[in-house]
Amino acid sequence: MALSVEIERVMDQGNCLMPDINICQSDLANPTEPIVTKIMVHYLRSFGFRLEPPYKIGTELGHSSREARVFLIRVCRQVERIVQISFPNKTYTYMDIIKPAVKKTLATLSYLFNHLAYYKVFKKKVLGPVEEAIKLKDSLTAEVKAKSQQLEQCSQKTKDCEVAINKLKKDLQDTQAKLLPLKKSCSEHENTLELIEQQQSELDKRIGHWEQLVVEDSQVTELREKIKSASSHVESCKAELASKKQVTNEHRRMIENSQHIATALEKATAVLSQCKVDDYKESLKQLEAVEKQLPTWKVNYQKLLQDAEAKKQELVLCEQRYEERNQENDAENHKLQNELKQLQVDVEDRKKRLEDLNNHLIELDQRNLEQDQLYAILSEQIHEALGQNWQMNST
Repeated sequence: MALSVEIERVMDQGNCLMPDINICQSDLANPTEPIVTKIMVHYLRSFGFRLEPPYKIGTELGHSSREARVFLIRVCRQVERIVQISFPNKTYTYMDIIKPAVKKTLATLSYLFNHLAYYKVFKKKVLGPVEEAIKLKDSLTAEVKAKSQQLEQCSQKTKDCEVAINKLKKDLQDTQAKLLPLKKSCSEHENTLELIEQQQSELDKRIGHWEQLVVEDSQVTELREKIKSASSHVESCKAELASKKQVTNEHRRMIENSQHIATALEKATAVLSQCKVDDYKESLKQLEAVEKQLPTWKVNYQKLLQDAEAKKQELVLCEQRYEERNQENDAENHKLQNELKQLQVDVEDRKKRLEDLNNHLIELDQRNLEQDQLYAILSEQIHEALGQNWQMNST
């Protein structure tokens, strides 16, 4: 009787917590491997475990293959860990699934269903704040990492810009240093060219004067050849001077371009450094603010962990109290069952007594009926014997 009551109670708990599996009374009265495996798999899935049996439960045996045996061993280990939360000495082995016993299966399922009920009732209160604190910590950590990466990128860009600016300044100084001797040589060539032009003009004047005064002779021809050579030399000097001027102009353009680039770089450096410094300062402020708030967040996180631990201990105490009350209720139930049996025995006795009394009453009624019949017969006989006088006396 007590076993059937326990089966009914465990069945109601299982169907209430896991309505998908639809546990029957016969499943718990005669547990088999497929039934127990099905219940345990659905139970572990309620806690978020991902369990996919490598065989069809109900059509194949769990010990038919190595993969199935490994799967059942994993299920046993998970169930045993849950049971050992409050009962460290209790075990749940592979044989408890392969050859399940009624009492141990009922006791294990009773504890597991109680644990699942407490988990569903208190998981939002206990796990919610802890999960929020963990998410907040992760988001803040990710934000700090992102800010630090941005700062590193900004500092790297600033360093690259400074290196490029220094390189351009150095190139500008080298170009200016190369330009100085070119300017000097150009000025010297210009001076020599002016002297040559002056000499040529003087020679032209002398030649014209000599042509007017002197008739041509060998000296004149020689002088003309010298003049021609001098003029050719002057032309070559002019060509060389023109090429030097062209080179000088090119260098001048390069210097001007370098100066423009240097001024633009100085302006860009001023603007860029100011922006980067502002961003860097702002990022430092944000980082300092986050670092200041981080200890408080850590303290809050520790408090939440302590609260969660306290809630867990309360759950354990509640489970123990529930077990104690459950045992008391079982004892009272057993006592009431015994009293009920005694009452049933008393009722049966009273029914038997009532039946005896009814039989006795029936016998008495029959006797009364017989006496009435005898009385009626005697009355008729007396009436017949005495006649009308009896009737008058009787009236």
